[in-house]
Amino acid sequence: MLQAHDLSLEGTVVAVAADRGHHFSKPTLDRIVLVEGHGVEGDAHAGAFVRHRYLARRQPRLPNLRQVHLIPSELLASLLEIGFEVGAGDLGENITTAAWTSSACRSGPSSNSDRRRS
Repeated sequence: MLQAHDLSLEGTVVAVAADRGHHFSKPTLDRIVLVEGHGVEGDAHAGAFVRHRYLARRQPRLPNLRQVHLIPSELLASLLEIGFEVGAGDLGENITTAAWTSSACRSGPSSNSDRRRS
């Protein structure tokens, strides 16, 4: 498990969102609770096993590799420039970030175990 001293994170959390139901967009909230190995407390996509309805029907014991969704606000700004008005939570993300950089947090299912191997 990563320790606090292993992390080098920079950036800002612009918004957080969660929804108990399976909807495309998620309402923004004042706060969310992240639960290790589970995801966002109370979110439809949280849990140890896949929560996307299509896959859950076919392979219910498939590991959940998308427990927390992050989207950079810079993407939302780029979409606005080409005419798409998209706000925080509109793409189903749990966390909207700004200027996010991280040497320790990589996307993918096994970022913690990958880090241990290096």
